[in-house]
Amino acid sequence: MAQDPAQAQPQIYGSQLMSNAERSEYHSKLRSLKTDKDRDAFRLDHHEKMKVRAAEKGITLPAVPPGAGPGKKTGTGIGTGTGTGVGAGQGWPANSSGGGKGAGK
Repeated sequence: MAQDPAQAQPQIYGSQLMSNAERSEYHSKLRSLKTDKDRDAFRLDHHEKMKVRAAEKGITLPAVPPGAGPGKKTGTGIGTGTGTGVGAGQGWPANSSGGGKGAGK
């Protein structure tokens, strides 16, 4: 299944003010950082730079970067859903005729 490009990378604060090369460099730098503290510092520095760039262009950006609000971290914890996992399973498909001692369907 192909992944939506917009979901492939987290949104960058001020990305509309950045070139493709700048966005690529941002992601590379972010991936290279080893700790959450370093990544948070990098994002904060980037946020300040984008606020300055936006002000120079007369654009207003949101006060809070995407994903920075309380409880907005992604990719952490155990999720819920209907995927496969531990359980008894379904056995033979209901319309199957084989494997059992009965007359079949």
